[in-house]
Amino acid sequence: MRLAIDATILEDARPSGIGTAAVNIVNELASLHDDLIVWTVEDSMLKIDSGRLNKIFANSRRALGGNIYLARAAWTQFVLPTLIKQAKADVFYTPIPEGILYSPMTKRVPQIVTVYDVAPLLYKNNVPFVRHLSFKYRLPFVFSSARKLIAMSENTKKDIIGHYGISAERIEVVHGAIDKGHFAPPTAEKKAAVLGKYALVAGRYFLYVGSVLPSKNLETLIDAFGALGDDYTLVIAGRRPDGAYERRLFNMIRNRMISSVRFLDYVSYDELPVLYNGACANVLVSLIEGFGLPPLEAMASGTAVIVSNRGSLPEIAGDAAIIVDALNVEEIARAMKDLANDDNLRSELIKKGQKHVKKFSWRRTAQRILDICKESL
Repeated sequence: MRLAIDATILEDARPSGIGTAAVNIVNELASLHDDLIVWTVEDSMLKIDSGRLNKIFANSRRALGGNIYLARAAWTQFVLPTLIKQAKADVFYTPIPEGILYSPMTKRVPQIVTVYDVAPLLYKNNVPFVRHLSFKYRLPFVFSSARKLIAMSENTKKDIIGHYGISAERIEVVHGAIDKGHFAPPTAEKKAAVLGKYALVAGRYFLYVGSVLPSKNLETLIDAFGALGDDYTLVIAGRRPDGAYERRLFNMIRNRMISSVRFLDYVSYDELPVLYNGACANVLVSLIEGFGLPPLEAMASGTAVIVSNRGSLPEIAGDAAIIVDALNVEEIARAMKDLANDDNLRSELIKKGQKHVKKFSWRRTAQRILDICKESL
């Protein structure tokens, strides 16, 4: 079986959560299966020999003003079918919610599509408008033409059925994972160096990792943090793509006179385990998450975790995290205070978390995806 893979989600060397998942899935697929061909924009993170790797978009991206969503949709629909045919591929797999609407190729080559969540459909301000339109008008046809959809959680499967009317039999749940070789408690030297760089004190800050977007519910998190007083810092580490939302947060912080909230922007992959490990807790109280890598990354790094009761977070975190009502400021604040004041509770959650993450493996994820591709023939 020759497997064709669209890895154009990898746009630069600083991947988002979905990009991180795609890197791990594609690398594991390449280690499990020799006969594959991959198209990508940025290849520095992929452990694939050059004979199986194709870089694209260098010129088309510039011509479209950097609109990677429009570029990807056009390339996928009008160029990729020909490339798949030329490659004599037997199955086409995409680790992102993308694909071909219709082509003679889709009748011959099964299309397998991964879906993380439907947030771009429900929270249009979270994403470029073109992406929202794609989820609303284009992807329903892609999903209908796919042989199988891979949902990263049971919650995402439920959302796909509810919003797109796809039958449950055509959706397979395959959980994501984390790189447990990378996310682990750091050495004392590395911890001191990274925390020193950011002027942070171990155990004296709460950490949020992710993009600064409305669906991440950061206003509620900041409100809850404000009840802790000035003994702790709230560190928000992630890209800030929504300027209007960012300004709203800054105005809120200023109006409430909360002086100890810090925005670090994107943090390197190498530094993340240290930032997790040094935190009193990792907090993710999103309104929707298709999978949610940060809680598992934090657990593997030796950190207690607080998650909301929304989306896939309870499913993924299990009993290894404190689960709170996403919109209950008092409940979130109480969980943070409990972890700040109770060393035994924090230690217990850390132990549970390190045991819990052993259930997740990118190798198992990729193996199941490969099996689904073979079963589609």
